[in-house]
Formats: sequence, structure tokens, C-alpha cells
Amino acid sequence: MIPSPCPVGPFFSRFPHATSSGRSLAGRGACRVLYVGIMCALAAGMVRAADRKGADGPVSLVAAGRPTALIVLPAEAGRRSVETEAAKLLADHLWLMSGARLDVKRETDLGTASIAADRLVFEAGKVPEGPTHFVLVGESRTARSLGLTSDGLGPGGILVQTRGNVLALLGPAAASDNGGTRHAVIELLERLGVRYLWPGEVGRVIPKRETISVDPLALRFTPPIGQRHIRFAGMGERSESGLVRLQLTRDQWDQAAQQAAALDRGVGWGVWQRLGGHIGIGGGHAGAGLRGGWTEHGQKHPEWFALQADGTRDQSAAGDRWRLCKSNPELIEFVAASIIERANADPDLRCVSLSPNDGGYSSHCLCANCKKLDPPNAPPVPFTVFERVGKPQRHQIDYVALTDRMVWYWNQIAERVTRVHPNLLFLVEAYSYWSTPPVRERLHPNMVLRYVPSGSEGWEGWQRAGAKRIYWRPNILLTGRRDGKLHVMVQRLADTMHFMADRGMLATDFDSIIHHWAVHGLNYYATARLTWNPYLTADEILDSYCQPGFGAGADSVKRYFLRAQEITSKPEPSHSPEALRELRRLLDAADQACAGDEAAAARVAFLRMGLNFTELQVTLDRLNDQAVNKDPGLDSQRVARLLDLNYLTLRDVALHHNPAIHAPHLMWGTGDFARWSPLRGRGHRPTAERMAQVDGGGFRLTGREHSLDQMLTALGLDRPVPRKTEQAP
Repeated sequence: MIPSPCPVGPFFSRFPHATSSGRSLAGRGACRVLYVGIMCALAAGMVRAADRKGADGPVSLVAAGRPTALIVLPAEAGRRSVETEAAKLLADHLWLMSGARLDVKRETDLGTASIAADRLVFEAGKVPEGPTHFVLVGESRTARSLGLTSDGLGPGGILVQTRGNVLALLGPAAASDNGGTRHAVIELLERLGVRYLWPGEVGRVIPKRETISVDPLALRFTPPIGQRHIRFAGMGERSESGLVRLQLTRDQWDQAAQQAAALDRGVGWGVWQRLGGHIGIGGGHAGAGLRGGWTEHGQKHPEWFALQADGTRDQSAAGDRWRLCKSNPELIEFVAASIIERANADPDLRCVSLSPNDGGYSSHCLCANCKKLDPPNAPPVPFTVFERVGKPQRHQIDYVALTDRMVWYWNQIAERVTRVHPNLLFLVEAYSYWSTPPVRERLHPNMVLRYVPSGSEGWEGWQRAGAKRIYWRPNILLTGRRDGKLHVMVQRLADTMHFMADRGMLATDFDSIIHHWAVHGLNYYATARLTWNPYLTADEILDSYCQPGFGAGADSVKRYFLRAQEITSKPEPSHSPEALRELRRLLDAADQACAGDEAAAARVAFLRMGLNFTELQVTLDRLNDQAVNKDPGLDSQRVARLLDLNYLTLRDVALHHNPAIHAPHLMWGTGDFARWSPLRGRGHRPTAERMAQVDGGGFRLTGREHSLDQMLTALGLDRPVPRKTEQAP
């Protein structure tokens, strides 16, 4: 029996009510876009097009496991062109779905194209036997002859359209985002049910179909956000230190990470989510425009640097995090002149960062002239004053936001530079003590504001203060990075992205995907989906994640995430024992519903690994509170076993379940679990004998454990402790 086909059917239109204050820069902004979209009804296996008089029939791609379509590339498509890569991506995934391999030909190999009885035909004998339908990947002459073009689409835009026996998948070849054709292929595959939920095969959803067809459709879409960027945490010095604490080598980590992310044909997670695009804005902390800092200028011009609490301006101990005296007129003249010199030498220079250095052990300038730039009615802030530069000793005072001081300084430089280079842009930021909008100052029109706050509360205030070009550069994805506990914020992300897109958001630059995929993966997924289409609702994102990925268990998984969102959206998230039991029951229900669907069950197990780790952290936190309160009922033997479990779980995850929790980052981020010092948990290591028993005995977690006790058993910790000698170093 042949399974039901999986057609892609009708589309519903959404017209976002958006304005674009930044359209001149991006070539588009958050403009009014026609978004067309539906999900494949995977449970039913098909989506039928609405009956309409004269409608084209479906375009058949695969029937009964045999290819019925030919993929056609433009004549000029090179071996490494976007079109060639997109065609391979399509052919590979259709093969993974059905076992049928569609041939790929250039249109020049097929001879002259013509239309006969509303159907595309090529020269006799040129088309391989079997295919009667054609998938035009890229804007070929054949596609243009049928009126299927990218005309009117912005950078990164897509056209997915059927006509007779033709399916066109194409996009414009814009310099700022030439991936439109690949984006169109991904759009089609998503509508056929393919998903990349998290990196690796377990996170990739490939629905199996012997018959695949595409019902009549016509989709044209340009992503409203022209620069879609999410940072991915790598293995830097901090995480390397965590590896050392886990007694693992970099080679072991790299091998485990590569194995976990490996795919049988496919692309990276970020490529699949259609991140990318570049509109010529960017930059980061840059010493407020002064190059060279204290090293180059400190001896000759100490007055350019921030006055400290001890009465000095010496920033030699500040490293690369020195502060400036923003009111100093000679400094302003020097910075402006140096930028003019750079722009003279580089005609392609579009944007210069005036963002100050971040962090460090140095106070912002305390001189009288700088303080005069701070309006007394500015929002109050707790202000940190360091006793000496380069030393951590500090105290806090009640002060006001530094926004007006910063804007005044930026404006002074911009006014001077734009007299010579009127089109040069300046990257500035809403961040730290200058997150809130200015009270008195207005931004120079050439400013590009990177807005760092995680909420949208100050966005409109900055616009009223003259910010015409704004992009979102939040740290919101770092939430929970130092504890690795379950946290869900899809609704918050959707509401904020919609709000900002309606008000001209040009770009995104999220910091960062830490790779806690089993506990924060839905947040990563939602963020990526919203950068492509900021008008998706939280419910649409959840359905897009749960329905394809968890089969019959989708409803229970969706309820799991909704309940987790309720728990973790509070100012003080409460992972109470009752809440954790409720979440566990929902995953158990999903597991039962997925019986017989091993792929969906494996994804449930991946989520359970995150929930199990969350429960372990919460349990040890609670035991730590008992230790702080000197509770005589504290079970020291259980504490020791759970501390062993925590360490061995992180090692096991790093080696065998790499995407679930970024174990080395967590070892660094917790300070080797310094918060558990009252439990003697800081720097805890199992004994060398215990380590040898676990490593040599093949003990591993699977994600199928339903309690901490089952985790202890899985790692052999229910067995007698081997003869104790010294702890492993």
C-alpha cells in the first residue's frame, strides 16, 4: 500500500502593520510584507488545496518511490553557485524522505523549452525517461519565460510558485543576501515537514514519504530584517578551562562535537534557519572611537582619560578596557580627525563604531565637566565606583544614567566628521548606564543605534530622541547560561520581535547560542524563526517545533513547553518539586504517545536529559540551602553521591550527548559550582577509582532515565564505592 502523498497546499496571507524608518539604509526595513504561510498537516499526511475553478493540478516530485520530476538549473549556474548548492540540498532531502533521487540538469542540456497544453516541455530525447514535471531552481531563462522571476523581491527574498507542471524555487542574487534561491528550497522542504530543531541527526526531522507532490501555490516573500545574525559560542579560553576541570582534552571534545553535529547530507543549523544578510552596519566596543587607548596616548595625554575616585587618570592597569573623559574637547577633536583620516583612506568605509569599551575595573569619568553632561532628572541608576583602576574593590553610589553624556560626546564627533564625509554612519549603543533614552540630547541623524536591552521599553524613547536606524543586539539568549536549567521564553521573544519590527528594526545580533540545546533549544529555534519572519506568533513557533518533531507526542510536548514557560517567566523562576513532577509527567505522556516512533522518542529523550539535569541542579541547590541553614537532617551521603552524579553527568553529556548541555562552558560559568561551597561542592571530583569504574564499565546516560535515582544507576553510582584513595586531580 502506498502511503498518502504529502502535498503542499493553500496559503493564508498576513499583512504586518509595519513602518520602516531605516528603509533607505537597508533597501528595505520592517516594511509591509505579504507573508504567506501554512504548516503541512503532518498528522493527516497531506494538505489539500482549496477547490477553485481552473486551478492547476499538483506538481508531482516522487510517486511510489520513483522520481517524477527533474531539477533544472540556470545555464550559468556554476559548481559552487547558490543555485547548484540549493539543487543539491533539495535532491538530497527528497532522497532522504522517499529514497528517490531526482536528477539535476542545466537548462542548456535540455534544448529548447516550449509550452504545450499549458505544460512545459523540452526537446524530445533530452529529458531522462520518467520525469514529467520540472523544478526550476534559480532564476533561469526558462523561469523568466514563464513569468516566474524575482522582480520586486528584496535581498534574501523567495519565490515558491507552481505553474502547470512546473515548480519554481528562486530568489534574487543581491549582494547583501544572495541566498534567496536556497531560502526558497528550504521553504519548500519545511512545508513538506523537514525541520532542523537542533544540530545533528536527532534534531533533524525527515518525514518518510513514498509519494511527494506540491499542490498549487504562489508565495513571494522578502525577509523584513535585512541582517539576521545570532552568535554561536565557540570553545574559547573560558570553555577550555572548563574542559580541564572535566578532565577532558580538546581532541575528545572536538571529536564528540563533530560526531554529534554530523548529518547525512544537509547544511548547518544556522543556514537552514536562513540566518544571514548584510546591510553594511555592524561593529562592537571600540574605545569610543579612540584607537590605541592608554598604551598609545596615555603618557602624552592623560587628561583624555577618565578621572578616577583616587584623583588619578592613570589607566595603565585597565588593559584594553580603559575609560575616557567624554567632555575633553581636545580628545573629541583628535577622534574626529582620526576618523576623517580613515574615511579619506578608505572610500568604502560606511560605518565607524563610537561604542566605548565594555566591563573592566575602571570607573566612568568622575570629573566635574563630565558630570555637568548628566541631567539631574535622568533616570536613577546604581553606579559602580572602583577604588583603584585594575582592582576589583568597589562600592556603589546612587547616580543618574549617563545617556546624555554619551550622546553629547557622539554628536560632537559626528558633527565634525560629517562636514567632510556627510554619508558616514556611526555605530552607538543603548547599553549599561546609557540604556535608557536621553533626557536632553538628541541623536545626530547619522547614528546607528544598537539596542542592547532585552525588553522593548526604551525603544520608542530612543526613536523620539532622533534614532532613525536601530537594530537589536540583546544578551537575552544568555539567560540561564550559568546554571543550565530549563528556561522557555518564546512568548517574550515573539512579542518583542513583533514590536520592534513594527518600529523599523533593521537587523539582529543576538548574543549568544551557548549550546544548551536540551534546556534552551526552543529559545534558539524561536529566535531564528523570528529573525526570518518577526510576525510569527508564539503558538505558530511552538507548533512548527512540536508537530513535525514529536509526532503523536506533539501535544504533550507543546504543553510541556507552555508549562515550562509559565514556571520560568516569573522574576524568580520556581523549579519546585511539584512543577518538575508535572513537567516529567508531560514528557512521560509524550513518550507513551510516541511508542513505535523511534525518531520522535529519541527527541523526547533529548528533552528529558535537559529536565533531568535541571532537577539535579535544583536538588543540589536545595541541599545547599540546608547546608547554609545548618539543617541537622542533611543527608551527607546523598549529597556526596549527587555531587558525583553532577560531575559525571557533565562528562557524559560532553562525550556522548554533546548538544544537550555545553558542559565545559557551565563548569567555567559556575566557577566550578562555587555556589555549592557550603556543601563542599565547589571543585568536587569523584575519586579516581569511581572515575575509572564509570569510564571502564561503559556506563552512560540515555535520556530515558525518569528520576535522579535512575541516573545514579545508569552511571553505576548505585554500586559500592570502590576503595577510596585520593580524589582525581
